[in-house]
Amino acid sequence: MKKSSTELKVGLFAIIVIIFLTYMTFKVGGLPPIWEKGYRLYVVFDDISGLDEQSRVKIAGVEAGIVEKIELINGRAKLTLIMEPDIKIYKDAKAYMRMAGLLGDRYLSLEAGTPDEPVLGNGDTIADSVPAIDVGMLANQLTSAAVYLKELTGNLNSILGETQKEEIKDSIHNLKVITANIKEISIDNKEPLTRTIAQLEDFTKSLSEQGPGFMSDMRKLAKNLGDKGPELVDNLDKAAREFKDVIAENRKTFKDSMDNIKDVSKSATNIARKMEEGEGTLGKLMKDDTLYNSLTSVSKQAEKSFDFVGRLRTYLDFHTEYNTGESEWKGYFDLTLRPQEDKYYILGIVTDPRGSVKTTETTINGLEVTEEEVESKVEFTAQFAKKFKDLALRIGLMENTFGVGADYFFDSEKGKIKFDMWDLSAREAESKRAHARIGVDYRFFKFFFVSSGVDNLINSNRRGIYVGGGIKFEDEDLKYLLGSTPNISMK
Repeated sequence: MKKSSTELKVGLFAIIVIIFLTYMTFKVGGLPPIWEKGYRLYVVFDDISGLDEQSRVKIAGVEAGIVEKIELINGRAKLTLIMEPDIKIYKDAKAYMRMAGLLGDRYLSLEAGTPDEPVLGNGDTIADSVPAIDVGMLANQLTSAAVYLKELTGNLNSILGETQKEEIKDSIHNLKVITANIKEISIDNKEPLTRTIAQLEDFTKSLSEQGPGFMSDMRKLAKNLGDKGPELVDNLDKAAREFKDVIAENRKTFKDSMDNIKDVSKSATNIARKMEEGEGTLGKLMKDDTLYNSLTSVSKQAEKSFDFVGRLRTYLDFHTEYNTGESEWKGYFDLTLRPQEDKYYILGIVTDPRGSVKTTETTINGLEVTEEEVESKVEFTAQFAKKFKDLALRIGLMENTFGVGADYFFDSEKGKIKFDMWDLSAREAESKRAHARIGVDYRFFKFFFVSSGVDNLINSNRRGIYVGGGIKFEDEDLKYLLGSTPNISMK
């Protein structure tokens, strides 16, 4: 009885040791106990070098299962994964080969996928697998890169002599000096730069708000130009051919005219020679000092009388505009007379394709009938302007009706912001309210300027963005252009 009791004790001890060792094996090895529930998934790789059975499966760095089995099927490695039952893997999941360190063990990393996709169940396969980077291949590539760098360094040392090294050193020093100068300029102009950046931000914001409508208008403009472009080119080509034909037909006439001009020049030369020698009435007058003294006296009196004309500055302005709201071109010709710096007069002609409307009311069979007829497409402008520093106020006739306006000049009068309002009785075609517009003109290259703004602010049916440009001359500019015309020799 005692012997049986000893054997029983030994047997119980052996069973306890086996149970303990089994538990520790599963605990340390990360194996799921046979009673623990889970489900199997499959994934296929082209290469699983360094990955063994019982390797960890991790999601976001957290252990979520193990690699139960590895099989070779059709030259590819098929892995059987045992996943913990509370882990959900979705259809768009991805499997990656990872290393615990540069020389560490391999493990399998999973991206669980998105909850919008179906959940993978027991026996399903993860379709997307990403192989691991081959450390040996990476080391070989790094070795090759090091060799190339060594050769490049050697080549540079052989190419660059002491002179080139000194030049590079001087260039680096110059860059440092330039950087220091830029830093000083930035410090000195910090406040203007800040204002400029703020203005650019405001401009960008306005452009963002108005951009879609502006781009739409520009597309309309481009389309209209594209539609009318071929016709314009044909007209220019036709005019060139006709001009060429006229020259060919009148070549003999031109030659005769040039011969006549030569004869006239010869006669004028003879007359001038005789006048210089004192022959004839004009020659005697030129030789007599009395005539010179009389002319000098008259010139002084004329200088006093026409001092006003000497102070008068004259400007000629011709430009055209395209209105996207009306899909029409509009032409302007303005003459500005400026007797003083703070006041000037504007006389102009406008070609308006819409024109003004004449309304006639008649009674027919007891019913009042209103008829509208376009009265004029050529309109006139006559305004008086008074300037107060950079601001000018205008009043007078605008396109055949009474109107007012204002101009604000900036950048030494190269640019101006203008506002006009006229036609207060709404006599223009398809208008119910007065005509108002606001825009900006800016001059460049001395004689040329561009113009843009919003036209017909109050009438929504005709409102649109206008763009245009033209030329502007002062009387001094015209004198210079005419005076610089080359002489034509008749010899």
